[in-house]
Amino acid sequence: MKTLSGSSLWLLIFCLPISLSLSAQEVQPPPVTVEAVKQASFRDVANEVGKIRAIDSVALSFNASAKLTAIHFKNGDMVKQGDLIAELDSVKAQADVDKARSTLALAKTKLERVRGLLAKEPDSLSKQDVDELEENVQLAAADFKQKQATLADYSLIAPFDGQLTSFTPSIGAQITAETPLVTLYRLDPVEVHFAISQVEFGKAQRGQEVHLTVEAYKGREFKGLVSYVAPAVDESSGRVEVHAQLKNPDHALAPGMFANVKQIFSKGIKHLLVPQNSVIANNEERFVWVLQGDKVSKRPVSLGRNTNDGYVIIKSGLQNSDTVVRTGMQNLQEGGEVRVLTNALLATEEDQL
Repeated sequence: MKTLSGSSLWLLIFCLPISLSLSAQEVQPPPVTVEAVKQASFRDVANEVGKIRAIDSVALSFNASAKLTAIHFKNGDMVKQGDLIAELDSVKAQADVDKARSTLALAKTKLERVRGLLAKEPDSLSKQDVDELEENVQLAAADFKQKQATLADYSLIAPFDGQLTSFTPSIGAQITAETPLVTLYRLDPVEVHFAISQVEFGKAQRGQEVHLTVEAYKGREFKGLVSYVAPAVDESSGRVEVHAQLKNPDHALAPGMFANVKQIFSKGIKHLLVPQNSVIANNEERFVWVLQGDKVSKRPVSLGRNTNDGYVIIKSGLQNSDTVVRTGMQNLQEGGEVRVLTNALLATEEDQL
């Protein structure tokens, strides 16, 4: 029978605590950091690029041909509805109006004289003679009205409030009918035109708020309301056209400007949030590790959009009371135990590295 020598016995006694200590470290649960699921309110929005458009714009032209004799406004001036903008040489047209007025006055005078005579002598004229005089008055009145309308064609009148562009012809130029002289834009209100995706089509409605910014005014936000949502998807772009109307009393927004547009589909919708680095991707699957006591469980999740502060919206798969693993997911197993590191423990372990 063999016996241990004294030196061997002492060596065994010395190594036994070290072996037990190493075994304890080997079976210790993996360390993880965790974070409770957050809940926050978010607006459901679409961010697009649009262009400012005038609701009303028209190239103004005369309905007559003659020499341009007067322009009553300068390039870029504001005008009111009914303002006289420019005039053509209307001497002949005015003479025709004056002649038609005289003819009408004479016809009325003859008819009134005959009616006065008939009141005294009923049989002095036949009914046919009286009818002829009445018809002459009607014809003269119609001719006078037509000549007045022709004279109006020699004047260019503002159809609505707005701002003029630059005048193309100059005074003295021979103008032909329907030749554009100047363009008029209505600047208050204006519209912004943009397009949204087909996914957002079902959420878009008239009356929804729109916020926009333009490069010309850093830090300023303009607000309006959706006035039109196209009933069909554009075949070439695959997107849906949307118009929104905005008040523009200081005319800061000019037609043709590009704008960053934010269409608000809904306000204050509550969503669950987890850190982006807590989500694990496995092909098409997305999942997180959920802490349950001192163990973890794999939980598939459906994701929404990323936020700008390192979090991601959870559409389904989690509850507000859940806690997810944020770091240390490499060696986790379904139902396995974990060791949750607090800030103090985490600092201690980092110091030991």
